[in-house]
Amino acid sequence: MGTSDGTLALSAFGSFTVGGRRVEITGRPAEIVRLSRDLPDYVADPNGAYSVGHAYVQYFIPAAARGLPVVFVHGGGLTGVCWEGTPDGRSGWLQYFLRRGQPSYVVDNVERGRAGWCPVPGIAEDSAPLLRTEQEAWDVFRIGPPDGYPGRIPYQGALFPCDHLAELTRQQVPRWVTTTELSVAAVAELIGKVGPCTVIAHSQGGGIAASAAAQTADLVQALVLVEPHGLPEAAGFSASAGRQLIVAGDFIDFSPLYLKLRARWHAYLGELRELGVTADYLDLPGAGHPGNSHLLMMDGNSDDVAALIAGWLESVAEKG
Repeated sequence: MGTSDGTLALSAFGSFTVGGRRVEITGRPAEIVRLSRDLPDYVADPNGAYSVGHAYVQYFIPAAARGLPVVFVHGGGLTGVCWEGTPDGRSGWLQYFLRRGQPSYVVDNVERGRAGWCPVPGIAEDSAPLLRTEQEAWDVFRIGPPDGYPGRIPYQGALFPCDHLAELTRQQVPRWVTTTELSVAAVAELIGKVGPCTVIAHSQGGGIAASAAAQTADLVQALVLVEPHGLPEAAGFSASAGRQLIVAGDFIDFSPLYLKLRARWHAYLGELRELGVTADYLDLPGAGHPGNSHLLMMDGNSDDVAALIAGWLESVAEKG
């Protein structure tokens, strides 16, 4: 938990990897490279054993831990950094839940960040990597209209810190479109390792986390999906599955992409309810919190949104 001076007291922190497999490469040509000016020519031989398809997890255990652990799963083109702080330097949702005393596990999923990636074609990533431009982030993350980007003019009332757009761009990493199943397997393994927990996941990570939760339904007590995509079929859950919440921001009516996603969110939640699963929808502008982009954990009211999620988690815990 937090101390009186606002610092965090931890009893432990560290990291580990989950998921993946070991592969052997043979029959590839070697290459002569120069690693640095101090070393002679080096023979880079790609043949041998590799570990691929795993996720990296960093964990933080508060000194006065209480409540369920929280597993944080990032979205597409991002890493676990998105939970650690905002582009304008404020504390992130990781710190928010740690101050509540909840042990927290932050994922860098398959091929992202410190999970690493395998550059040998045909082994892990079978497509070219994608890296989102700043202009695309502006549009896809609903920071502002496409024609507002040149002048950095966001949607009226938008809460994303536009003066720090470059910091967001620096957080973005290459992604592959062929690693979803590996990512689901890694998150499912992590949930099995952590035990009963809450999972908070964003965007592409929402679909990945929901698929993993369907495989580990006895362990995921609550699943918070922040504007998810790639959701699995609700039929994969039973009535005994943990509660689910989808959180949606503002300006969705301006985006055909998110209008389609919003329809999917409501259909998914309706299917869960038919199965007997408690499934809720938090429309932030409808709840009196307008101005949010797709990046709810980075917007100017990020702590307020975290508090709403924490309140929902407490309410479902009280209901048992």
